[in-house]
Amino acid sequence: MDKISNKSENLIINLLYASFVFSLVYLFGLGIGLKINIMLQVLIVFLGSMMVKFFLLNPLILYGIIAISSIITILIHRFAAPILFTIVERVLYLSKNIIANFRGKENIASDNILLFWGILIILVSLFTAFILFRGKTIYLLLPIYISTFLYYWYNFFNQAYWMISIFLIAFFILMGLDKYSKKKIQNLYAPWLKTLTNYSILIVFIALLLPKNYNYIEWFWLQQKVYTAFPFVENLRSYDKYTRKSGEAILFDFSTTGFQSKISKLGGPVNLSNKKIMTVYADDSIYLRGNVKHVYTGDSWDSILKPLYDYKLGEDFSKLTYKEQQYFYKEEHIIITNNDFASTTLFSPYKPSKVNFKDNHILKVNNDDVIIFPNGVYDRESYTIEIQKPLPYGILVSTGMENKKTYLPDLNIYLQIPNEKITERIRNLVNEIVKDAENDFGKAVAIENYLRTNYKYSLDVKYVPEHREFVDYFLFEEKRGYCTYYATSMAVMLRLAEIPSRYIEGYLAKDLIEDGIYEVKHENAHAWVEAFIEPVGWMTFEPTPAYPVESRLENYQLNESHKNMELNESRENIRTHRNDIDGQIIDSDQIAMDEMKPNYEENYEDTSTGLPSNTIGLFIVLLLLIIPLKSLVGLLQYSYGEAKAKKLSNNKRVIYLYQQILRLKELMGCPQLYGETHYEYANRIAYKFHSYDDIGIKEITEIFVKSKYSNSISSDENVLKLEMYRKTMEKRLKNYLGKMRYYYQKYVKGIY
Repeated sequence: MDKISNKSENLIINLLYASFVFSLVYLFGLGIGLKINIMLQVLIVFLGSMMVKFFLLNPLILYGIIAISSIITILIHRFAAPILFTIVERVLYLSKNIIANFRGKENIASDNILLFWGILIILVSLFTAFILFRGKTIYLLLPIYISTFLYYWYNFFNQAYWMISIFLIAFFILMGLDKYSKKKIQNLYAPWLKTLTNYSILIVFIALLLPKNYNYIEWFWLQQKVYTAFPFVENLRSYDKYTRKSGEAILFDFSTTGFQSKISKLGGPVNLSNKKIMTVYADDSIYLRGNVKHVYTGDSWDSILKPLYDYKLGEDFSKLTYKEQQYFYKEEHIIITNNDFASTTLFSPYKPSKVNFKDNHILKVNNDDVIIFPNGVYDRESYTIEIQKPLPYGILVSTGMENKKTYLPDLNIYLQIPNEKITERIRNLVNEIVKDAENDFGKAVAIENYLRTNYKYSLDVKYVPEHREFVDYFLFEEKRGYCTYYATSMAVMLRLAEIPSRYIEGYLAKDLIEDGIYEVKHENAHAWVEAFIEPVGWMTFEPTPAYPVESRLENYQLNESHKNMELNESRENIRTHRNDIDGQIIDSDQIAMDEMKPNYEENYEDTSTGLPSNTIGLFIVLLLLIIPLKSLVGLLQYSYGEAKAKKLSNNKRVIYLYQQILRLKELMGCPQLYGETHYEYANRIAYKFHSYDDIGIKEITEIFVKSKYSNSISSDENVLKLEMYRKTMEKRLKNYLGKMRYYYQKYVKGIY
């Protein structure tokens, strides 16, 4: 009976041992991207763990196998093929890849995944076998296994939930066997094991069946203190209602921010939350539009359901011609990452033009540039917005932008007011404010300034009395309030002055946590106004005194000659395309870049120079002689350098191209800092230089590092990727500097 008991016990312990190992290495495989059928994984883990156990208990056999293998390898290397070099190179490649992965620099390479997983099986099996078969206390398993399960769970590997269940069942059985073996009670093995197994499964099963919900207690002040003291906590698992597998993304609604207690009614006390919902990578603080409201009822705003048009990710939906983008807008890119937040609304400044996301679903965009992503963006997911930011008002007027109210679809929507509810004293106040204004812009600024200087910003307000018109109550009685009070009042007052307006709700990304990185919380929710101002079109206005007003350069002027040239050319081009742009997508890469975007910072009228005309003439003559000659020399040098570089090996050509890319980024204001590694540099600037055609700075850096610091040979495809990326950076620098300055830098001063 003792022999039978011992055999059965050994079999059970072996199965428990293999179960322990599998529960852990299965998660490791998920983490490194292993793509093997789960049954095959079970078989591999069982065989691997048994081999490790055998060699642990029989080390002399292992030493003998290692010795024989070493001798055979040396003989093959000496007399057949130099395989030692290949083995050493492979080991170094694997080691560098693993170290870089632990440091968060790169993923495990596809050709290393299976090998690395095998090493993990050996290490986990060795640790577990040492505990179980060397007579160590079984409780040493708990800290390693449980902490690993929790780590994977908090990093959104839901399979950790089931793996910890397998581990606990096996561990409870092992605990019972451990107690049984110490008692050494004969003839009780079978009933003991049966009872032990049943109770172990029952305990874990009941735990799994216990009801679970997400009605957790929210202590925001405590949460913020924890996040401040231990920043890593914020990156742990969030609640499943914001994850793609378990949550449901919904449209943005201002009532969820705490600034509006009732969905359909303006004003009243606020209940702010400092819960972080987004991280925004941008060059400056920005307004993030969530929705646009059109119809004012007297105590609330409603949206008119406008047609939604489908666009592919990466497709331009701005409906701007190439010329308009070049003359009147500045291209910028922002990256938004959700934090404990899921939404089908994509937040963006005005005016968005393209969206990039990790999949290829369809966007829906209306004429107010509200962007809906039906597939939703969930916790920890990011999207990139390309925007065409309008240049300041003064520049647009000087360069000949020509937008009129008659161009605006559904004009009456943006002029709507509930006439029966708007009091006479509001109308009289508006007339008094705008009486001295010369144009719509002057009227809008006058209204904005009046609200900013005559009313107090406060969150401590009461509910608006029933049956009272909201704007009248704020302007003449309450005289204090927050953003919805100011934005609603300005939107209505603009309409009374015959200026189209729309009421905007969203967030203001203004809390800078690092250079170029902004933190957005629910308490950063905001409402503001956009007004259609001839001749420039939609402009953002900020009537809330708690927030600054952007510079509009009202007094800006171009030099007269430049102004006439730009005015005639741009107006003619815009008139030509005005009737053809609805739904038209213009690919800027297919248009010859033979026009120069005005460098507005250098075109202010300057009458302060005292140089005589003959000196200026002589200077111009010298420039006409020197600059073309220098340009010709620079062109020849550049062409010679390119021809010489094409003869280099792939690895050296990758290094050559990467150095040029670094120089281009330096000219765009993003140099590599002293002591900064290539990976650190790529991570720091990645948000500014997003992926073009799925090629980003991180991938470029990865190719460069492997080409320079490893023995691997770079492929023709890698060289092509760097060439395409350099070409993209050159185009971007050309837009950044202007065509003339770009060619001056390239051929006269020498970019590279």
